[in-house]
Amino acid sequence: MSATPVLRVSALTKRFHGVIALDQVYLDVHAGEIVALIGPSGCGKSTLLRCLTWLEQPDDGFIEVAGKPLGRELTPGGVVRHQSRRQIDALRPQVGIVFQQFNLWPHMTALENVVRPQTVVLGRPRAEAIRRGEELLTRLGLADRMDRHPHALSGGQKQRVAIARALAMDPALMLFDEPTSALDPELVGEVLAVLRSLAEIGMTMLVVTHEIGFAANVADRIAFMDQGRILEEGPARDIIAAPKEPRLRNFIDLVMANRRHDNPGTTIDTTE
Repeated sequence: MSATPVLRVSALTKRFHGVIALDQVYLDVHAGEIVALIGPSGCGKSTLLRCLTWLEQPDDGFIEVAGKPLGRELTPGGVVRHQSRRQIDALRPQVGIVFQQFNLWPHMTALENVVRPQTVVLGRPRAEAIRRGEELLTRLGLADRMDRHPHALSGGQKQRVAIARALAMDPALMLFDEPTSALDPELVGEVLAVLRSLAEIGMTMLVVTHEIGFAANVADRIAFMDQGRILEEGPARDIIAAPKEPRLRNFIDLVMANRRHDNPGTTIDTTE
């Protein structure tokens, strides 16, 4: 594991109208690591991802991506300096994010959705951007869907286009915000398979998920969040098998009870 994390979050704090959404969050993610962020609805998971891409500006704390400060930095003299929009925009492509609702441009084909950010944000020549887009869409099983517009794609296909669009920017870190929550149950498996394939090639990922089985079997670490804080983190299978924090135990019990109700006989395999 490298000495410098791909992502370092220190004392990150965010308030909305006086209500604390993030409360002194600390988190490191190292190269090639998959960290699953779990927790109840409204605990701050999505807010954390939006702050990591500076879509929401945190009120306090620091973010480093690949060893470089994002948004705010501490000068050698101990003064907090806010970066310019240009500085933020220069580093932002290092963090790819895939949203719950895909956010594809409806008037563009799948391929153009992947090509356009490369040419506009990275300044990549169009021919090169097309080659990269075709390569990624093919890898994600969409070779025969490149010329389709989003309305002609299934939910799982839209999600894979969104993943290809983020990967095309060659980020150091990929963020996923509940990547299966907007999908029909039969499509969840195909997106989880894509995430597993990314894990196999060593992509560094922070995944907000309610899929406890995925977290247990694919993630290297799990971080449990509640009331704006990360209360417990550790190796994924250890966290699931023997949680120490009472709120985490209750959360896992509740998730599993709901899963057994919806799918009788469901278990989580935590064996190697």
